[in-house]
Amino acid sequence: MVDKQLIGNTMSRRGLLAGVAVTTAGVSAVAPFTAGRAAGAEPAPSSSPDLPLATFSAGERDRRWAAVREIMAQPQWNLDAIVAGSPTTDAGGDNLPVGFDRYLTQVGGAEDGGAYGPVVFPRAASEPVDLIVQDDGSIDFWNARGLDQWTADGGLAISAGDAVPAVAARLSALGATRVGIAELGGTRFNPLGFVPARYLDALRAALPGVEFVGIENWEVDPADPGPLAASAMVKGPEEQAVARACTRASEGAIDAILSAVRHGAKRQVDLWYAAYFGMFEQTGEQPTRLSIGLDIPGNATFGAPTGDLLSRGQIISEEISARVQGYGAQVNHSIFVGNTRTPGYDYYEAAVTVAIQAIEDAIAFINANPGSTTGELITDYAEKAQARGAAPPGGVVVHTDGIGSLSRPRLGTSQLGTGQDDNIVIVPGMAFDFKPNLSMRRDVIQDVGATNRRVQVGENILVTEGGAVRLGTRKLVPLLTH
Repeated sequence: MVDKQLIGNTMSRRGLLAGVAVTTAGVSAVAPFTAGRAAGAEPAPSSSPDLPLATFSAGERDRRWAAVREIMAQPQWNLDAIVAGSPTTDAGGDNLPVGFDRYLTQVGGAEDGGAYGPVVFPRAASEPVDLIVQDDGSIDFWNARGLDQWTADGGLAISAGDAVPAVAARLSALGATRVGIAELGGTRFNPLGFVPARYLDALRAALPGVEFVGIENWEVDPADPGPLAASAMVKGPEEQAVARACTRASEGAIDAILSAVRHGAKRQVDLWYAAYFGMFEQTGEQPTRLSIGLDIPGNATFGAPTGDLLSRGQIISEEISARVQGYGAQVNHSIFVGNTRTPGYDYYEAAVTVAIQAIEDAIAFINANPGSTTGELITDYAEKAQARGAAPPGGVVVHTDGIGSLSRPRLGTSQLGTGQDDNIVIVPGMAFDFKPNLSMRRDVIQDVGATNRRVQVGENILVTEGGAVRLGTRKLVPLLTH
């Protein structure tokens, strides 16, 4: 729950939201923003959005299900079924904020999490996908929000029951002998997995002849991320439209930050609430990520509003990701507090220009090198940035769009050569934030302080059959508050 007392008397909520224009009609009509407009050109007050769409179409369901099943059938997997989610999943996803089961069923809360219970996903397309919920009252709720598109033809079946006996009965009916368990272990943020030991032990006891295997190949074989992770990396047209909507709303948060400073913001919290409420009103869903730092990296505040004071000459950095249908798509754009005459601007301009050039280089590299890997892309970025005077860059550079832990690949220069998502081939359908985070060498240009500050610019990139393109529409230029 957001504590609005943090805002104090600095700004009213109306003032925070000034500058966020909203005109929505589902995902397809999210109004574009134009971050970086001229000082003094303030936009119109906001209005409430329409309710967001709850589900993708049955066509998108069939596309992703077919992709998952194709990988399940490959010899190295040879899975009869996948079980995703567990009895600890709740409506808001607080216990399992990862999204594997939501990806397969579209049932889930406002957070990253998935369904209300486990999902049994059979390899045979003739068999229904079973979602086992703990409360059958939720079935009518989700059907009223569009889930009937997935259930009408029997492709998705929802029933209420106790997880272990219901899952065991379904696997037995399928005649499954080799079953993949989602999140048994093996992602960057949950290397030990999210599956309760007692739950897995109970399934093994109920099905002694079944082999249960983990399906995440984190640090094992980056070229084969597993049936769910690999499928989720390649976005269909509807998912791409959602990524565009996320990007528009995320860019609007940059505009809201600029507007908040121009309306008299005094602290980081003023910027945080302006961006947060702007995204929420734009999409109807809580943002996936909002972290703002003043003269520190955007992720250094861990997504929290703080009382850090604003002052001229600071560099505002941020990680921003709106949420649409559970998906996030991040953008970043360091902002200079002041004008071109404010001390520190020359340094900021030099650093942010190198970051912007890196984004342009990334798009050109992908288009010139079809079949290249994420590691090769980041290596090219690091070499060119340093040739332009940057210190050796660090931090995450590629951050893929998606739901929770399904947003692979996610890596930076420190992962090069480690087998941690650095060997994944970039293919059409991938959508990700490419977000250079760098400082300049002191022998090239010196900042106003004893050390050179880092700046970050991140742009969401979609790889199409015709090449890589930007999803954002804002101008990639130095941004000033005055």
